[in-house]
Amino acid sequence: MQSTLKKTIMATGLAASVAFLGLTGCHTTSDRSTGRQLDDRIVNSKAKDALTDDPVYKFPEVRVMTYGGVVQLSGFVNSEPQKDKAGELVKRVEGVHDVINNISLKPTATGRETGYQQNTGNGTRKIDADVKVDTNSRTTTDTTK
Repeated sequence: MQSTLKKTIMATGLAASVAFLGLTGCHTTSDRSTGRQLDDRIVNSKAKDALTDDPVYKFPEVRVMTYGGVVQLSGFVNSEPQKDKAGELVKRVEGVHDVINNISLKPTATGRETGYQQNTGNGTRKIDADVKVDTNSRTTTDTTK
């Protein structure tokens, strides 16, 4: 008897929930339908998998965003061929309509000597200090030039 009562209550609650959703509809705060949002999540996941599964590059610093079947890539890679490869991999994913490849190349060293920084107006200035430590007395001497 208890089991039948619980089942009846659960069935009634479920039916009321379905009826309520049916009357009010699924409200989204986006201009995309719930189905489109779900499709975008699936495409986004497949695009991430395509980048992760590549045998040569793994693209750990590339972010994938999908909106209306258009995939936007952003983040950093080491070389132009890596950037191109990421775009090609994602274009082949089912459900991708277009790819916006906003991936940037990682910055490289400028060739400046370590410890120097560009100063506006007066050329360069040294920003590092030479520090000597006397291990016997535990005192530190700053010998900034």
